[in-house]
Amino acid sequence: MKQKCAQKALEMIEDGMTIGLGGGSTVALLIGEIEKNKKKIQAVTPSQDTLRLCMEHHIPVLPLEMTDTLDLAFDGCDELDMQLNALKSCGGIHTREKLVAAMAKEYVLLADEGKCRERLSFAYPVTVEVLRASVSYVKKCLVQMGAQVTERRSDGKAGILVSEDGNYLLEAKFHDIDDVEALCAALDRIPGMVGHSLFYQAASKAVIAKADGGEIKGEIKIKILEKPENSN
Repeated sequence: MKQKCAQKALEMIEDGMTIGLGGGSTVALLIGEIEKNKKKIQAVTPSQDTLRLCMEHHIPVLPLEMTDTLDLAFDGCDELDMQLNALKSCGGIHTREKLVAAMAKEYVLLADEGKCRERLSFAYPVTVEVLRASVSYVKKCLVQMGAQVTERRSDGKAGILVSEDGNYLLEAKFHDIDDVEALCAALDRIPGMVGHSLFYQAASKAVIAKADGGEIKGEIKIKILEKPENSN
């Protein structure tokens, strides 16, 4: 299904474009398709892993800090709803990913049907990136909002994990969220928070791969979700 997503995304890419490429396995497959089809593009990426893949596949990469506009941007997600709200919690590079999304004329999420919900279930925590000086205060604010807060840690590293920009990463587990817009706005208002992994109305489209339940075993169908007209 991820390969089908990548192939459909490739159809949106034209020679001469500057493309944003996020992280994840579907984006990795798209990079392979770009090279195979000899697309003449430049890339920008918030991900060091994607940067290395682009170099391996001979795709020129522009520095993120030297770019302000993108023709298209593609990214994966952990969870997606029918209004194109998404959680992008696992990678921990959401602040840079939101920057890429804001630069893009069209920001397209790539997902398989297993990640799609009528509304976000928040099976994943909201990852928040915070200034080191604000860790205790941000924790207090998140707890007051009803979240269970933990520090992101790794077996391979002592202490709290930090982002590529040197900020601490926390995990805020929310339950029974009915108003995604209100939660996003409340998170945005917390002083000392650099960014969070809840993407409210950031995407303009989503490419969804779905296994067909019909007679042809193994057939994969692609569905394109468009941002609702009444959305921001």
